[in-house]
Amino acid sequence: MKPVILLTGATGSVGLETLRELLRRSDRYRARVFSLDTPGERATLQPFLDQIEIVWGDLRDPETVRKAVDGVAAVLHVAAIIPPLADEKPQLAYEVNVGGTRHLLDAMQAQETPPRLVFTSSISVYGDRVKDPWIRVGDPLKPSVGDEYARTKIEAERMVQESGLPWTILRLSGVLPPAGDGLQPIMFHLPLDTALEWTWNSDVALALVNALDHFDRLEGRIFNVGGGETCRVIARDYIRKTMELVGINPDALPEHAFATQNFHSGYYADGDDLEDILHFRRKTLDDFYTFVVERTPLWRRWLNRLIPASLIRRQMESLSEPLQAIQEGDEELSARFYGSREAYEEYRASLLTG
Repeated sequence: MKPVILLTGATGSVGLETLRELLRRSDRYRARVFSLDTPGERATLQPFLDQIEIVWGDLRDPETVRKAVDGVAAVLHVAAIIPPLADEKPQLAYEVNVGGTRHLLDAMQAQETPPRLVFTSSISVYGDRVKDPWIRVGDPLKPSVGDEYARTKIEAERMVQESGLPWTILRLSGVLPPAGDGLQPIMFHLPLDTALEWTWNSDVALALVNALDHFDRLEGRIFNVGGGETCRVIARDYIRKTMELVGINPDALPEHAFATQNFHSGYYADGDDLEDILHFRRKTLDDFYTFVVERTPLWRRWLNRLIPASLIRRQMESLSEPLQAIQEGDEELSARFYGSREAYEEYRASLLTG
């Protein structure tokens, strides 16, 4: 009988690609999905109903978690509350990301043969690395102020390592978003000098499923998962490039609306360690730029070119939470994003003179 692989978070960007990758190996594995019973989740999973087993439930409910884990050979634990929702609802993030992982570990420990666990963590656990962008697994875990998601991942990592189960932890770099997501307020939390190393969601999925075949080389180890040299870029260049590709004047970018500190990301100095084992990297940042162009209709690009730069700038400024903190005199948030109001003023002056 083929081993059963449990996948959590199957309807998210990475999870859905992981499900597809598992189904490509249906000759070797049986896929079981643990998912919330909502109309959206059901609609996403509907095309796969004849190929998978589904356990409907909530990670916060230990009984349904035990049902999902019963008899599985391995667990790919991808489900999590991520930003910005994790920051807006920190209690929910803790209940799902930490409490849900605890329920999962308890259920796995109760099995006669404990399943293997592949746990997805995040580059956010390393915190602000603008001034020190090269990251290695052994670096200190220092979540940025207010990053509730990172805090939950650090706590969940600790529980995984202390569980006594066969485990590996994969700390994912930023996962390239689907084109067409549009402007999001959280993007302004990102300092423009940040070193970004992206990964395609489909490449992450390949790494997760390949991990099942090479688990003996991964067990008890933590790895950084990034796209490598061909997926590295400075945030400013990435944002300006994507603006240009969709027809928006990149000179409209209001640099003062972006935070200068207290985010996360960087380049993985040891990212090749996992690539050498799993061989998961297939796509590059240039592939994403091509994808953006293909997903943006020609009429949309032409229409974007007609929008005055001043209007674009004002729209972006209106979405910036760091700038709102300055305008509203919120000293705590101003300090979080810029160091202080005075530091912001110096930053903006340097942009005007530079």
